[in-house]
Amino acid sequence: MLKLLKFEFRRMFKSVFFWVVAGISFVWPIITALFYRFIFAFTFDGLTIDELFSNNEIKGLTWTIAVSFITTLPKYVALFTCLHLGRDYTDGIIRNKIIAGHSRFKIYGSYMLSQMAASTFFSVIYILSGLLGLTISGIGANVNGGEMFSRFATAIIVFLVMTVAFSVISLIFRKRALPMILCVLIALVSNGAGSVIGMYNTPSKACKDYIEIRHERYEELVDEGVLDDDSVEKLEEQFDKDHYQGTPWKIFHPIYVLSPLGFEGDYGAGGTSFLIDESGSYKDEIDFSSEFAIDGDMDMSDLVMILFSDDLGDDQSHITTKDLKHVDSMHMPFSTLNWIYIGKSLIWMLVIGGWGFIIFRKKNLF
Repeated sequence: MLKLLKFEFRRMFKSVFFWVVAGISFVWPIITALFYRFIFAFTFDGLTIDELFSNNEIKGLTWTIAVSFITTLPKYVALFTCLHLGRDYTDGIIRNKIIAGHSRFKIYGSYMLSQMAASTFFSVIYILSGLLGLTISGIGANVNGGEMFSRFATAIIVFLVMTVAFSVISLIFRKRALPMILCVLIALVSNGAGSVIGMYNTPSKACKDYIEIRHERYEELVDEGVLDDDSVEKLEEQFDKDHYQGTPWKIFHPIYVLSPLGFEGDYGAGGTSFLIDESGSYKDEIDFSSEFAIDGDMDMSDLVMILFSDDLGDDQSHITTKDLKHVDSMHMPFSTLNWIYIGKSLIWMLVIGGWGFIIFRKKNLF
């Protein structure tokens, strides 16, 4: 397989489109960083970066710009993969490899490894270019003492799932047009799907734990004479588990659990996430407590007013995020989430790649 890999890398480095994608990977994040700097200078004229952003917000901006390869590059990688591998059928390269005595497994493996290496190369260029762009723009890059690189590595592995899918599609169809259309559609749809699916990441246990804690709070309020049993029954019936995890959650959460599609939503990997997220901060964990509770404190008079209003309103009024601070199911550290996504991605690469090889092994290559 080593000879095949050398051959593939040599062909790759001679490919014009390979260097076009590499150029995009280098130029685009620098342009993005300079654009952000222009927006900040135009909007907040006269203020320095230190006056505009905290250290944590700079981390958030660094992550947003550098990790955007996962939403920017897929369509270009899809085109490169289809153009690069698709010609092997029309030019008879695969047939020649078979005639030369190479097994289908080695041929298939060399394609997969070389394409994965190319995608990793593009991703690393994009990340480093993003950090360079932030530096030359005057904003500055902050990688959180190097911890951010573990998230970048996770993002690259998630990205490689798409690369494997593009490679398989390119190898199981002899024509170029159909694989190109399918791969570009996958690239475009997966970004939006990832953001939507990531919205339904709240664990079932978090909801269960919240309802149990809330029930204990209701019992305390009954003992204090603030509520009666009928009011508690009405509240618990109205704000049951289905109130928080209804039909959309039941549809999308299993997809979230079984696939790496929720990465963009979990990690805020969308290209505009820094501008959309009001805090613009770089978080150590995902906090699910805001799905159930309110931020801040609430005194008894506020609670009574809400409970006995004509509209029962939102059940979040009963528990604050501070009450759920030490509930394990309400928090998911990114250090743990990294391994979860790496595990899911590796499994999907094996599944997709294995399925592709089964077809490639039986395919008529002549």
